[in-house]
Amino acid sequence: MRRLALAATLIFVIASQAMAWSAAGHKFVASIAFARLTPAEREKVIEVLREHPRFQQDFIEKLPSEASDESSKNEWHFQEAAIWPDVARGFRGDDAKYNHGTWHYINLPHFLNESDRDALNGKLDINISLVPPEKPIEQMNAIQMLRVSRKMLSDKSTSPQDKAIMLAWLFHLVGDIHQPLHSSALFSKNLFHDGDRGGNRVLTVQHRNLHSLWDGLPGADATLRTAHQEALKLIADVDLAKLGETATAELDEETWLNESRDLAVNFVYSPDLMAYLRNIEQEGGKELKPFGFDEEYLRAGGKICDKRVVQAGYRLGAILKHIAN
Repeated sequence: MRRLALAATLIFVIASQAMAWSAAGHKFVASIAFARLTPAEREKVIEVLREHPRFQQDFIEKLPSEASDESSKNEWHFQEAAIWPDVARGFRGDDAKYNHGTWHYINLPHFLNESDRDALNGKLDINISLVPPEKPIEQMNAIQMLRVSRKMLSDKSTSPQDKAIMLAWLFHLVGDIHQPLHSSALFSKNLFHDGDRGGNRVLTVQHRNLHSLWDGLPGADATLRTAHQEALKLIADVDLAKLGETATAELDEETWLNESRDLAVNFVYSPDLMAYLRNIEQEGGKELKPFGFDEEYLRAGGKICDKRVVQAGYRLGAILKHIAN
């Protein structure tokens, strides 16, 4: 009921830009990871993060008053690292170099109809390569960037500043790739010949669009204390904790991608939604009106989000342990 109420609140309140999980979801992931580390391991992660070129502006100067002791300050830094690549979207001037839009997602193609698959497959101008370059480049997708960041964090020749930036992207992208709509895009000949941009072009009654709806299911934003409490509540659930423990056995990014892809195809793009879009496609795709989801979908979506946030948090924690040891 908590998740259903939250989803209902989103219908009327949230109007933020779609950018992966909203801030709350990323903070929950970070706080779950924080809870999985020892104090010594947390400090080693913070040591890396302190070399961030914008640590003073984006971490120290934004430290909330509720971060009153060393542990809460460190947890807040974890949370801030997890949202920093989204914060960077607003940077201007020289600092705009930190904003990289394509690094947040990968658009594995999902087709509205089999005829669309036949017509478009192999002709789409999208980067779905899972092979990372040696160093970060502008047009990478989320999986490539995750793999680059992990490689650079383990490389002793990587500069301290670059390691700190890579660490922030690691925090963020582990969360991103567990959001189902960061794995896929819907394509069709009329409506979405160049893709629906991970649901951003699918208008919905409950929110501006499908992507924004899923971004916000964990919540819009959260204070340090709220995110801390929510993370503890999630991992106190026996079934979710078991799911998280099991998830740590799968630390390859392609596995996470395939999980999100399956959820996108088999749940997010629901049969009712697909039927609705197919009808519009048959009419030439001229008028796309908002689609309304029922409470059953929203309730099930909330439960899926809980699971994905916990899986992401446990996996991030496992990776951070490797970095700290």
